[in-house]
Amino acid sequence: MNKNKNYPITGTFIDEVSYDIPSSNWSKKQWQDDFDNMQEIGINTLVIIRSSLYNRCLYKSKHFPSLKGEGEDFIAFVLNEAKKRHMKVFVGLYMSNIDWNKGDSVNELKLNKTFIDEAYARYHKYSSFVGWYISHEVSSNEFNIIPLFNGLTKYMKKVDRNKKILISPFYKAKGVYPDGSFLTPKEFTKEWQEMLKNCGKDIDYAAFQDGSAPLEYYEEYLKAAKNICDKFNIELWANVETFERDVRHLYFPISFEVLRERIRIANKYVKKLITFEFSHFLSPQSIFVSAHNLNHLYKNYYGHKKA
Repeated sequence: MNKNKNYPITGTFIDEVSYDIPSSNWSKKQWQDDFDNMQEIGINTLVIIRSSLYNRCLYKSKHFPSLKGEGEDFIAFVLNEAKKRHMKVFVGLYMSNIDWNKGDSVNELKLNKTFIDEAYARYHKYSSFVGWYISHEVSSNEFNIIPLFNGLTKYMKKVDRNKKILISPFYKAKGVYPDGSFLTPKEFTKEWQEMLKNCGKDIDYAAFQDGSAPLEYYEEYLKAAKNICDKFNIELWANVETFERDVRHLYFPISFEVLRERIRIANKYVKKLITFEFSHFLSPQSIFVSAHNLNHLYKNYYGHKKA
């Protein structure tokens, strides 16, 4: 294990139920090797981004469709491997689809309560299971997110007050919304304060997605996020994305120079940096060759950087 403490990214999402990135089709041994790769550069937190989506579930559920074979349980596998490496795990929730049927918050909440009950019964004894990740990611007040956030956070804290809650929204930022529908940092602040007015006290961590704000505007939005989180006593993290959003609407590893600059800015405001996501975009065994190169540049720069 690498003892260097200067690697800035200390958490990563795990996306084994995805709709926007390709499957690596890894064996358990390959996943174990990648957890070792993560540990080598100081990653101590894993966030399962979704446990169930459409007809896919990471374990053989009694309530949700699954393509997993009998006896397969990827969440238990991650929790066990995390325990071996002294890592913490946030378990992602259920999503009926990407926009949860255009904001059917009533049914989405009902189904997630069923998921939370089932997942908690299966995994609450794992010491590496420290919290939940709300998989429903938004940039503003849309899809009835307020009643959904309120219902989810209250129910999760009712089930277990000690389990932490993480969200990772994105910025509705200038440059990303060329039609003019973006929110200025001031408007962003006002909207998110309204959204968190009731449920903010139950959210423990917020890791806004940095790539949703163009680099030249990123710090303005990050400052706004810091002010919002401070108001609700939410610990601000940053989701330092290791993929490039602007390459023909496909996802490929980001350039190291841009990643380094986003890390530099984020470090001024946040308590922790996580990424979406190590295995595809920063791993030495990624299916993308450019991720191998990014891993080399990242380790060469931060592995030898003085504190």
